[in-house]
Amino acid sequence: MEFVQHYLQSERLLGLSAGIIGLLSMATGAIFYISKPQFKIFAITLLILGLIEASIFITGYFIVNNQANVTRKIERFQEDTITYLKADKIVVDKNLSSFFILKLIYGMVFIALAIVLSKLNLKPIYFGVFTALMIHLAVAIVIDTFGERYTKAYKASIEQALQL
Repeated sequence: MEFVQHYLQSERLLGLSAGIIGLLSMATGAIFYISKPQFKIFAITLLILGLIEASIFITGYFIVNNQANVTRKIERFQEDTITYLKADKIVVDKNLSSFFILKLIYGMVFIALAIVLSKLNLKPIYFGVFTALMIHLAVAIVIDTFGERYTKAYKASIEQALQL
């Protein structure tokens, strides 16, 4: 049971981490907006992306993936361990596929933006927007890498528990 609880808590913490990154993006955007007017578009983009990220992930942390839901999942695990693990293994496999696809898309967009920024002489508005997007894509790849790592460890624990 400990591995299920650990995974569920890790999942919550990743969502909270993404929300905190959104708050940091908003703070950084505000600092740039106030102190560096020449980076106004970059700052506004950081503010908007941070607001979207923080609102989605912090809301998810407190409403969707809250401690009551974690407790409910643990209770279902305790009621019928094998059925829970078999069902959760299917979800975990889908999550691992999603992590791969998301990181692939993030990486391709990041590389495309890097090429565009290096090869084209863009207006400052596009340069600011694309730079802020690249920062958020890089952070998303890092967060998803941690999520994928926890999910792989959880999958191994599920498989080991199902063999017993």
